[in-house]
Amino acid sequence: MSDSDDDIFKKKKPSKMKIEQQQKQQQQQELLQQQKQLKQEFNQTEQQLHNPKHPKLVIYCRICTYPVEFCSFSKTPRECKQWLKITFKELYAILYPEDLKIDLEKEATLQLIQQHMAQKIPLVQPPLKKRRKNGKVPESEMIYIKVKERNKNKFITTLSGLEKHGLDLKETSKKISKKFGCGSSINEKGALELQGDLSVELEEWLPKEYPTIKEEMIAIQDK
Repeated sequence: MSDSDDDIFKKKKPSKMKIEQQQKQQQQQELLQQQKQLKQEFNQTEQQLHNPKHPKLVIYCRICTYPVEFCSFSKTPRECKQWLKITFKELYAILYPEDLKIDLEKEATLQLIQQHMAQKIPLVQPPLKKRRKNGKVPESEMIYIKVKERNKNKFITTLSGLEKHGLDLKETSKKISKKFGCGSSINEKGALELQGDLSVELEEWLPKEYPTIKEEMIAIQDK
C-alpha cells in the first residue's frame, strides 16, 4: 500500500470523539423513544381503567382468581367486592356505582351517629328504608327471585312473574343483561335465568326501573 493510499484511509476513518458523539446521540434517541412509549402505555392504562366495557388491561381478583369484571360469577361475590373496594377504589366505583352510593350513605349515617354521641345530643334515628306493607299481595302480582348453586362455583338467579306486570321477557332480559353484565336466557317455564347471584341487586333495581312493581310484590325464595 502506497503513502497516498494510507492518507486516504486515515481521512475516511472517523475519530474516536466522533464515534462517541454518535453513540451518545443514538442513546438519547432511544431514551426519548422509550419515554414516549411509556407515556403512551400509561395513558392507555388510565383510559382502560375508566372504560371497563372493553378493557385491555386485565386485573385478576385475589379472592376468586377471576378477572374483576366477572367476580359476580364466582362463589364469593361479596368478598370479591370488598377486596376490590380496598385494593382498587377507582375501579370499584366504576364497576359498582350503586354499591358505592350505598357505602357512602352508610358512612354518612355512621358519622352522624358518632357526632351525636360525642355531643351527647338525643339521637334522632335517620329515616329507615320503607317497610313493606302488612297487607297481602295477590298472587297475580307477585314476582319471585330464586338463587341456586350450580357446579359448586357458579350461581343461577331465576326471575319469574314479570309477565304479570305486562313486561316483555326478551326486552327485559336484554336490559338486565346489559345492566348487570351477566348472561341471560328464558327457560321453558317463561322465567329469566341469569348468571350469578343477583337477588339483592334485582330486589332494589326492579321497583326503580318499573314503577308498577312495588317492593312488597318481590319475594326472594330460599336457596
